[in-house]
Amino acid sequence: FNTNLKTNDGLLISHIANQEGIAQDVAKQNVTLFSDESNVKLNTSKVLRIEKIGLFTVGREGNILFLQDSSTNYSLDAFGMKSTYNKSVERKTETEKQVEATVQSIRTTSRNPQALFRAAAVIIPLIALSYLSISQQESINNVYTHMATLNPFATTEIVEEIIEITPEKIVEIEVAPEILEIPSIDEVATPIITKKHTYYIIAGAFSEQKNANKMLAKLSRWNYNAEIVTGGSLLRVSYESYNNREDAVLALNKIKQENSDAWLLTK
Repeated sequence: FNTNLKTNDGLLISHIANQEGIAQDVAKQNVTLFSDESNVKLNTSKVLRIEKIGLFTVGREGNILFLQDSSTNYSLDAFGMKSTYNKSVERKTETEKQVEATVQSIRTTSRNPQALFRAAAVIIPLIALSYLSISQQESINNVYTHMATLNPFATTEIVEEIIEITPEKIVEIEVAPEILEIPSIDEVATPIITKKHTYYIIAGAFSEQKNANKMLAKLSRWNYNAEIVTGGSLLRVSYESYNNREDAVLALNKIKQENSDAWLLTK
């Protein structure tokens, strides 16, 4: 575990060769093999335990940490010493004799007259204080009883002053009856009637009925609610009809993408 030891000094290999009775080359191979296997295990699991040696772990900075096995002592200062075992010493105390001695001492002290005088000196003032507190409590109760007889919500006598009104100054006030004006029923408001228009999107105008029928059938196949609008000298065929001008204008702009000759008719 010497960090300054970077090269093989041969001490460990010579010791193993002498103890095992093998050549130094074989001992060197065994040491190298054991070192490589230990490094692989330590790098893989980060933990390596060697029996009777200790525990090796890899720290966060990559350094190797070692914790010595507590069952074996390899300190040079401890060589030649045997392990000791400390056994706790149990001391038996004679509790019964101590209790009897304590009881006897209490009995002897209780017969001392000076202790009686001391107890009397303490008890007599306590009795006096208790008597004073009881008498003071009775006086306080008397004060509370007197205060309870005082009713802060007692009613006082109210003197009513009667004022007589003489009938000399009585003024009669004449109230004129209110006349309600009833409006005449002759005036009747005339309702405002808004004229409704129908807006047609015209696909074409024809002078002959058969041409108008052909256009009507064509628009019907295109899923339009087509119809022939009569009135005038020509027969006009419409795509759709609307009661609202805004809806009709929107539909016309859409149809003009297919038929630029379509136009809007108002009736």
